Amino acid sequence: MAVYVVLGLCAAYVAWRFLSLPIFISLENARYARIDARREYERSRLAEALKPLESKVGAHEVEAAIDRYLDRR
Repeated sequence: MAVYVVLGLCAAYVAWRFLSLPIFISLENARYARIDARREYERSRLAEALKPLESKVGAHEVEAAIDRYLDRR
């Protein structure tokens, strides 16, 4: 009987090691995708808000300011 308990625990451990890794990886990928989507949303909102300044300071400077702001967060 004790042998079956040990074998069951070993089987559960092996299953956990091989099956949990893809689940955690997909959760991390989903998390980073949400972070990237939020960053792109914030970038588009900032670009829209700073559009009037493009004619004064240039589009490159506005993009650099947006990047600095987003990198600081």
